[in-house]
Amino acid sequence: MQQQSNVTNGQKQNSILVLLLNWIIILGVYLLIRIVFIVLGFHLYTPLLGGLLAIIPYLLGTIYLWKSCNQYKIWFYVLAILLPSIVEKITLYLFGSFLYNLSPTNIVEVMETIGNNMPYVNFIKSQSAQYLINISFFNWTYIICSIVFSLACVLFLVRRKK
Repeated sequence: MQQQSNVTNGQKQNSILVLLLNWIIILGVYLLIRIVFIVLGFHLYTPLLGGLLAIIPYLLGTIYLWKSCNQYKIWFYVLAILLPSIVEKITLYLFGSFLYNLSPTNIVEVMETIGNNMPYVNFIKSQSAQYLINISFFNWTYIICSIVFSLACVLFLVRRKK
């Protein structure tokens, strides 16, 4: 009985470790793509930036989960892949509403203002800083494509399990 309890605790700790490591991979790749775009001067190519940010972090997170030997349930894959995607969208949305000093409850106005890449009202008002903190890639297409891709990654991992 005690041995079975120790095995269960070890599996839970391993699951938490894999989940945290996957989140770190997703966040690290996301930040790396942003930094590379800033350093190389590609921050004005917002469709390319949005496409890479919507796919690459979650693809690498999926590959990590695929290569890890353990087989998990669907809720684990949803927590590992879909939750960071949704949290990222909410964070970018709230950050955009803060930068433009708009109410977060006015979804249409916030999304239009972010998409139009207007000068920031809050935080940093210089034009060069606006290029560094560029969130104009954040639009409905980005949101939908990123969440659909995350769902496809979750479905791939669930199907691989069977």
